Amino acid sequence: MKTGNPRMINESTTVTIQNRICHIYRYGKTEINTHRIPVFYWGTGAAGRESVEKIASCLDKYMSTEQMPADGFILAAYESENWNDDFSPWEAPAVFGRENFGGKADATLGWLVQHYIPYVEAKTSKTARFSVGYSLAGLFSLWVYCECDMFAGAVSCSGSLWYEGWLDYVRKKGTAVCGNGTRYLYLSLGDREEKTKNRLMATVGDNTRKVYTMLCEDRKNVKGVLEWNQGGHFTEADLRVVRGICWILKHFDV
Repeated sequence: MKTGNPRMINESTTVTIQNRICHIYRYGKTEINTHRIPVFYWGTGAAGRESVEKIASCLDKYMSTEQMPADGFILAAYESENWNDDFSPWEAPAVFGRENFGGKADATLGWLVQHYIPYVEAKTSKTARFSVGYSLAGLFSLWVYCECDMFAGAVSCSGSLWYEGWLDYVRKKGTAVCGNGTRYLYLSLGDREEKTKNRLMATVGDNTRKVYTMLCEDRKNVKGVLEWNQGGHFTEADLRVVRGICWILKHFDV
């Protein structure tokens, strides 16, 4: 580990990869690495550049006062044009409005594996990948973690863990998530999010607690936390994502 300095962003790039707009921030000299570099793959909504820039700036300020992983880290955000489709693991009816969930998470994961990850990590030899998301993308981040063995952990902030069939999925797949080395899981929720008249969405509190228990507790190789924030679903969303990434960076062991 080494002490941070006043300016940690070494490079920032916006590029379109297979029709997806991507924003990549490199902190420190990530191309010269002898240790594993944390890479945060963060799915955002369409036209999410302002939010990405805000979070990148917050991370920059945080790293100027805290210790950074020895060879830096990478924030690799990507925009979704079809939020309800891209981040839903299987089809489900709408819970508000008229837009159903298309269940095309497989396609998003396929794009990550085939196109985005190779692009982001082309010049790095050792990485530790983390999926990051808020709301439905927070559900997707945990689904990715459970679905394949390519990620060392996940950041799920105010995740839509009320999603129909989600608990059954975690019960079946979660026990198989072990892999080599330490895993890192950060879950968070607003303390008012489960206080809603929508019966399905009101399960988010209990479901989040159950998912944390299934994926984190009594697992020797998992470092995890469930953090409760003040407010509802839309309260300080960007800062919640920042706290999740910072928690991973603080606890990450190269």
